[in-house]
Amino acid sequence: MIISVVSQKGGVGKSSISRTLAVEFTRAGWQVLLADIDAQQTTSNRWAEKRRNVAGIIPQVTTAAFATTPLALDASHDYDLTVIDGAPHATRGTAQAAEASDLVIIPTGSSLDDLEPSVLLASELESNGIARGKIAFALYKTTSEAQQRESRETLEGYGFQVLPGAVPAKTGYIDAFDRGFCATETKYDNLNHQAGILVSAVHALVRK
Repeated sequence: MIISVVSQKGGVGKSSISRTLAVEFTRAGWQVLLADIDAQQTTSNRWAEKRRNVAGIIPQVTTAAFATTPLALDASHDYDLTVIDGAPHATRGTAQAAEASDLVIIPTGSSLDDLEPSVLLASELESNGIARGKIAFALYKTTSEAQQRESRETLEGYGFQVLPGAVPAKTGYIDAFDRGFCATETKYDNLNHQAGILVSAVHALVRK
């Protein structure tokens, strides 16, 4: 099973969602590889090192950095699930990951500056043969329920599915990731719950 988390631009939650999925599927008993394709920054790889070095953070997440998407896809055969944390912009590797994936997640903020390139990426993937039903948007860094609703309606208006839940713009999430935790492991139950809705939706899709 392969889930790719891809984006047209940085800062929309790609790595944060990738890490959270890797943690929660590992917690559920899956053998998971978090594959970091951003060879220059390797942010997920460095996050996993932080997680290993802080006593008491379980489960540990198997993470590796790969110079190319095909190398990550080769490694995926040894795991129940590979979560591909793609490069922070659309590349040939993005298309390769999407083609091999059972589910492609596109995180997006709720501003037009985030929504427009995200829809463009989804449309490009579809034009390259990726089935529309395999693409799902995840709302990230939203600031209000009204904003979430408007963003969801905009994306659904283009005919794409949007995952239930959203990860709002809260410093509790930033603090958690800075310390090696994920979006369902913050100090605040309500933040964990909101991120957990998104994770549960992904789990339901890949278990169909």
